[in-house]
Amino acid sequence: MQSSKVLQYLEDLAFQLGIEIVNEKLGGEDFSTQGGLCKVKGVYKIFIDPSSTIEDQIKILSRALASFKTDEIYLLPFIREILEKAKKSSE
Repeated sequence: MQSSKVLQYLEDLAFQLGIEIVNEKLGGEDFSTQGGLCKVKGVYKIFIDPSSTIEDQIKILSRALASFKTDEIYLLPFIREILEKAKKSSE
């Protein structure tokens, strides 16, 4: 499956889960980060640096989304597999 399609499916899943995706330049001269999940005033947000590669954006989203319950949401088998791999790699 094309990386851009995978990214779109993951972004759609985040929307279904009520998670805001924030595309913003991250890091600076003193530190570097590609992004990740955080909770701001009770709202989950996934921060992603838009200058990151599509593959890196997929990794960030899949790691963040793997921690949420998605059993009741229909996902393509390929997307579910990506989330399972992300969950196992973070254990």
